[in-house]
Amino acid sequence: MTASKPLLDVRGLSIRVAGAARPLVDDVSFSLDAGETLCIVGESGCGKSLTALALMGLLEGTPLRIDGGTAEFQETDLLSAPQATLRALRGDRIAMIFQEPMTSLNPALKIGDQIAEAVCEHRDVSREAGRARALEMLKRVRIPAAESRLDEYPYQLSGGMRQRVMIAMALANDPALLIADEPTTALDVTIQAQILDLMRNLGRETGAAQIMITHDLGVVAEMADKVAVMYAGRIVEAGTVTQIFDDPQHPYTLGLMSSMPSLAGRSERLVTIPGTVPSPLDMPVGCRFAPRCPFADAACEAPPQLVDLEAGHRVACWHAPIEQAEPTPAWRETA
Repeated sequence: MTASKPLLDVRGLSIRVAGAARPLVDDVSFSLDAGETLCIVGESGCGKSLTALALMGLLEGTPLRIDGGTAEFQETDLLSAPQATLRALRGDRIAMIFQEPMTSLNPALKIGDQIAEAVCEHRDVSREAGRARALEMLKRVRIPAAESRLDEYPYQLSGGMRQRVMIAMALANDPALLIADEPTTALDVTIQAQILDLMRNLGRETGAAQIMITHDLGVVAEMADKVAVMYAGRIVEAGTVTQIFDDPQHPYTLGLMSSMPSLAGRSERLVTIPGTVPSPLDMPVGCRFAPRCPFADAACEAPPQLVDLEAGHRVACWHAPIEQAEPTPAWRETA
């Protein structure tokens, strides 16, 4: 028997901006099956959101351009398809939840009209049917008094409510792929938990695959089937959520894990990763993490490639496998 084709298969995605010596997003590859959740994790500036925008075809009109690669989705290459094809897919077969709903929703349109517009754009239905679908979706995302919310404007809703509206709009046409860019960043922890629970349950109900972009490892542990760790535009480690959390093998992943607070009562100071993500205009020649890495040596002057450590677990590091359950003394010294 042959293995089924992935829902989304990204190979060698590169994104470049004018004036940069090296791509901002460089040779990114991953695949996603129907019903799976992939979490892309990393610091701000690592290329997570750029990757999502490229898949949605939203780089046109910006200084950024696709520099190479393919992204096969249901027989369509998202990176080379014409804008007319991408417009037909966006909001229908592929939908995106943006980080800040207040700037993503139209402040001059009522909530019900905005969701109905997304339905009518892709379905041959009347405005009344679109409005009925909007009401159904508001109830589905558990917005109380949904009937009255249809005629309210975004400013009249709380942050959590606005994010639920964004989720309702994204799911209104039953997409096969949902991309969520930091969907809980601006919310308090109680509302975060509610939104994550909602997205997890809706994913199970609809069977939609999800790409979730986050810097929060707690979100990753709760939501992911698979994880891709990005640093300075490259995937440095990828695997199942169990592989990444039980056996992290890239120094950057180790640093992220070690910087998480623990509820186990430890009184030690949290580990910090020294330095910052390099500027896109001044990327290191070899391993992009080398200037911040306690393992760095002469070998790191050459860029490492992603290699398989075991089935499904890949890492780009000359020093892998790293046989350390705890952070190295070098990490501790920088804390």
